Amino acid sequence: MSAFDEIGRRADAGGTETVALLRQLGAQVTRASSFPPPAEHQSWSPEAVNDLLADMFSKDPARGRVFVLACYVQATDQNSLERLILKSIRNFLIDQAKGTERGKLRRRLDTLLTDDDRFVRPPDLKGIWAWALVHRAMNLWQGDLDELHQAAARVRGYQILSWNTAGQTPKHTVVALTAVSHGVIDHADGAVRDEDLAAVIERRFALLAPPVFIEVPDGPFTVAATALLTAGDDPTADLGVRERAEQLWLTLTAEEQALLPILGQSLEARRAATGMGRAVTQALSEALAERLKLATVGDDDCEEIVLRMVEIAAENSESRRLSKVGPHASRSPREEPM
Repeated sequence: MSAFDEIGRRADAGGTETVALLRQLGAQVTRASSFPPPAEHQSWSPEAVNDLLADMFSKDPARGRVFVLACYVQATDQNSLERLILKSIRNFLIDQAKGTERGKLRRRLDTLLTDDDRFVRPPDLKGIWAWALVHRAMNLWQGDLDELHQAAARVRGYQILSWNTAGQTPKHTVVALTAVSHGVIDHADGAVRDEDLAAVIERRFALLAPPVFIEVPDGPFTVAATALLTAGDDPTADLGVRERAEQLWLTLTAEEQALLPILGQSLEARRAATGMGRAVTQALSEALAERLKLATVGDDDCEEIVLRMVEIAAENSESRRLSKVGPHASRSPREEPM
């Protein structure tokens, strides 16, 4: 009997086949990722996977009791059930990693902004920790977080290619973090909560991105191929994908835009596109892949968004090629005027 059939008969997640499936899928996710094992384990052993599953059920009891049944309700067969459970386990690991690492980022920002005389802790916010700019509005900002993400994206010219999790923050990283923080708080024209600022910085630089699960096939994409891959039955849904892809595309640097279509190719091919050394190109590749993953976490259209961005890259490349060749590029030698 499959786990799908067992859950249907028992109406709970405690059956032998279901528990075995959870352990199998938990091991599959952790083997294919770089999520750290629980603190008391050195590796993702079977015992570590069991602790992970126990954590899923105990940290949020309501979620733990229903998440397998919720997956079952959405599934149509054993394969779709497995895909849904895999996604649930992966999302749980992402939430854990982000929760832990974002706290470290908040503490680092606290240190950096405290040492920068452009920033100040506003008084009278009733225990809320936030940052404001000196001699500017001190009232708590309560707008849409997407506005701050867009404000961060508009602060161009800063990139963090490597991130040290301990020790002194490198000078160029300090400059990048404080410059973007200043741009975000300036846009808010008020005090921005520590948690909101950390979330924006995290996304802007893809500092805390979870392991990359995006698979980019070898070889360049063509416009025709990506059009087929992104085509759907619902034109309205496709429009949403295009808009999100275009918005994310605009946040990429010129180097990242050049790198995106060949992200799955060899390091030498990527070096040729960036004009940089091996180490920098590899770091930029990893940062770009992590940024794409982080920006689309929880989005059911994540693959379509990435493919649409590759299509945009191909379109831009073709436009640049034609502009360099000139208006008569399409003529064959026989069509040239006498």
